[in-house]
Amino acid sequence: MTREIADESLDDATRQMASIIFKNFIINRSKDAKFDNYWINLDSEFKNQIKMAVLATLASPKTLVRNQIANILASIASIEIPRKEWDELIPNLCENSTSDDINIKLASLTTLGYICEELYPEDLNDHLKNNIILALTNNINNDGPIEPTKLSIKALLYSVPYTRPNFQVQQERDFIM
Repeated sequence: MTREIADESLDDATRQMASIIFKNFIINRSKDAKFDNYWINLDSEFKNQIKMAVLATLASPKTLVRNQIANILASIASIEIPRKEWDELIPNLCENSTSDDINIKLASLTTLGYICEELYPEDLNDHLKNNIILALTNNINNDGPIEPTKLSIKALLYSVPYTRPNFQVQQERDFIM
């Protein structure tokens, strides 16, 4: 292996580890009492700067980077969305899932999947749930690239708890199925 390839791999591994540490810190994975509510208590302007910096990296052409950034965003969302903060995140991701830029589309679908995995149905209003379901189902396409379809199906598995009201209406149930 050449030095250049080894350095690139090391950089990716370093980025991945940094992302994992940051995500675990945000959600206080260590359950250390001194870090309880740390994210909540941060200055809102500082939090917004962090969120914008993370979002700016989301559409990376590298799958590993997209996945790690999507994980960070879902961790922040799992704290803020139940508190009715960062209301624009899910609508923006749903809108970006229709992008012609494949990296933006994949990043948005990946993030929506992780958010569905993190949030409880009661954390979202029906409008947001419907937007998520619509974004995911609209990206299941036999004629296009396979990757958005795979990510949408995977995310739909985590969104099943959100679909209960939809399955009570035959037309919506038929559309999802």
